[in-house]
Amino acid sequence: MKRFLSLDVFRGMIILTMIVLNNQTGGSVFAPLVHSRWDGVTFADMIFPSFLFIMGAAMWFSTHRHDYGIHSSKSKSRQLGHIFRRTLILFALGLLLNWMPFDDYFAFVRIPGVLQRIALAYFFAAILTLYMPRVRAVVFSVIILLVGYWFLLDAWGTGLVGRVDAALLKPYHLLTPTFDPEGLLGTIPAIASVLIGYLAGRMMDRPNSASGGIGPLMITGLLLTGAGILSGLFWPMNKQLWTGSYVLFTSGTAMAVWSILSFVIEYMQARKWCEFWAIAGTNSLFIYCLSVVLAKMFALWGVTPAVYGFYQSYHVPDSVASLMWSLTMVILCWLITWPLYRMRVFITA
Repeated sequence: MKRFLSLDVFRGMIILTMIVLNNQTGGSVFAPLVHSRWDGVTFADMIFPSFLFIMGAAMWFSTHRHDYGIHSSKSKSRQLGHIFRRTLILFALGLLLNWMPFDDYFAFVRIPGVLQRIALAYFFAAILTLYMPRVRAVVFSVIILLVGYWFLLDAWGTGLVGRVDAALLKPYHLLTPTFDPEGLLGTIPAIASVLIGYLAGRMMDRPNSASGGIGPLMITGLLLTGAGILSGLFWPMNKQLWTGSYVLFTSGTAMAVWSILSFVIEYMQARKWCEFWAIAGTNSLFIYCLSVVLAKMFALWGVTPAVYGFYQSYHVPDSVASLMWSLTMVILCWLITWPLYRMRVFITA
């Protein structure tokens, strides 16, 4: 199956960075690797929305290219069945990862999570693009989602996000009793992140052009980034609330990065360095789940503090020891995933 290599490389970069962020340990961490406490955007805050953007771009190719997964010639009912199946698998995997190591009753397991938000954002974005595929309809959907979410929080306050989760999911199913950063209401603008990625995929899908849509993608990305910065003046960028300014800024940045990668990989054909990232990018679901399972098992078995302490014994700063441990996890997960890539085994939902 033909793949857009620059998208696989981009996805690999993002998923390996997610593993680095999720495996920081100890009392000191480099500032860019820490999520902002509330308003503001750090490097760490850019990663998750970039993954949703990439997922949206991949959706375009999977539904509009005959050499990709779901052919547009298939009936809507079959495509709808695929959407439901993929959503349920992703959501169930997220719940299982939250439940591990299964030492508590499910009644107290956190329901929201990264995979759960990915599942819900994918589901609604896929439904919207299935029944309203025209560009104008998708753009209009993005505007409605962002503006509608803005009016909701403006009318009832940012506390509405936590109140909705507490009412529908109950406090004992949330990260904290009053708020969850991957909660239900914050998924509304996350859908817009996926849809913007979908539009970017359409922009790049120009098989009869030598450079594809690299130029328009870069220009659009810069415009969206600027729009995010400007709108952030009156609606601050906030990852935990997933504000509209945050969506515009992170989506624009992701567009710019993808355009650069596409220029280097697709246009200039400089591909010798790509395999390391493509290995993770083509099996992103597997390597992410693997990293979570290993992290929980290593913490339970005492491996994490032991290796972290070993790195500290070389008298490096705590932040460096933490980074060394997270990079150790990246290398370990990559080495386990590498044979799958060699055997052309790609595990997807």
